[in-house]
Amino acid sequence: MDEMIRQEIHKEANRCPVQSIPWENIRDRALDNTSFNTSFQRKAIIRKIGYGFAAMVVIGGCLIMSGLIFPVIAGALERIPVINVVFNFVGDRGIQNAIDKGFSTKVNRTATDKDISVTITEVLYDQGRIDIGYTVTTSRPDLYLKDVWPYSIPLLIADMQLFIDGKAIHATRQATAERIENGNVGLVEIYPRGDLPETFDLQIVIRQIDNQQGEWLLGPIPVSRKDTDAATRIFSPMKTEAIGQTIITVKKVKITPLSTIIDYELAQPIADEYSNLDFYATDDKEHLLGTSCGSLVNRQIRGNMTVSNFQSIYESPESIPKYLVLILPKVGYNHTDSQLQRIKVPLE
Repeated sequence: MDEMIRQEIHKEANRCPVQSIPWENIRDRALDNTSFNTSFQRKAIIRKIGYGFAAMVVIGGCLIMSGLIFPVIAGALERIPVINVVFNFVGDRGIQNAIDKGFSTKVNRTATDKDISVTITEVLYDQGRIDIGYTVTTSRPDLYLKDVWPYSIPLLIADMQLFIDGKAIHATRQATAERIENGNVGLVEIYPRGDLPETFDLQIVIRQIDNQQGEWLLGPIPVSRKDTDAATRIFSPMKTEAIGQTIITVKKVKITPLSTIIDYELAQPIADEYSNLDFYATDDKEHLLGTSCGSLVNRQIRGNMTVSNFQSIYESPESIPKYLVLILPKVGYNHTDSQLQRIKVPLE
């Protein structure tokens, strides 16, 4: 990825006279949120925005980074696949793994209205999530020269209507956007509620961008997880651990090219009920797997116990580990014990 961006920057630099700055310094400054008093001319702040529906419990944090981008870099970014660009700043290892192994689907569908163009560039799809790369660009300086937003043309995920085979998607959504020269690049992450078909047609309808009313219709876009399914490993460890009066059972682990999906059950006394366990996950090399999303699947009462089933989605590891380690920094919201507890989950 560094080499790809480096090559594009060199191409752009040949057309623009700029001060000579070593690549390492450029990249360090682009990722350094303290470098505001430099010769860089554009601000670039990435924010991850969550938009959840009532039945979903989002437990993942959203990465926030800030920095400054030189105009030459902005020109280079416009010609690199958008999902790669967003990964480079957000740092989602699962996306990088999937792209490196060729699992992304090139789309390049564009809709234009009010001199604003929305292009869906690529889609990644597995059993845990759908990632959609896009760009929003315009020739109107009154839109893209705004400095009030970290991205130049606000396209809120609440304004993106998503349909699968003509039916609205009920899901948790997150989005990341990054300013470029005449608009922004972005990534929408969709965490569906329930199972989706292996293949489907995706339609995207947008009727408002910033304060501009219009109609941007994109689709149908054929989407398939056939290849990611073929590369998915499924484990049923049924690992049970008692933590005080709470019993956690890790039922299933799926490792796809994009995600690590953990299905687990919590059984706890009704009086001590809380919504979820706040745990981290690492692979067998102690690499932390970034959290993407978590959801409550179902809940029922059994005698004096509440039994809840959850699904948590993390980044995929670089390779299939021999085991995962779940690290629990706290027993529950009603407890004061902060001692770290580790649950080793074998994958065999």
